[in-house]
Amino acid sequence: MFTGLPEDGAFPRNPHLSLTSLTGRPVRGGLVDGPVYARIFEGLKGVGLSGPDPLAAFQGEAVYHDDVKDYASNEPTMDGTASAVLLAALMAGVR
Repeated sequence: MFTGLPEDGAFPRNPHLSLTSLTGRPVRGGLVDGPVYARIFEGLKGVGLSGPDPLAAFQGEAVYHDDVKDYASNEPTMDGTASAVLLAALMAGVR
């Protein structure tokens, strides 16, 4: 999923991103990591949730949290975002 896109659709509202956290405004176009194995999430240091998990009923072997404190599954990544931009350009025929 991409932060801020599609504007009228489902996207991470609380990414692990200081600008969004401080201003409340989404940064459009950052590709977030997405689900990780629950055992990996539970073993990470400094990762957690800021409140009850609204997606708890859907969490299983893999977890995703739309929470500013979860850097494991909800942080926009430079490499993923760059790859997505390249893919979009190639699909659009940009050379």
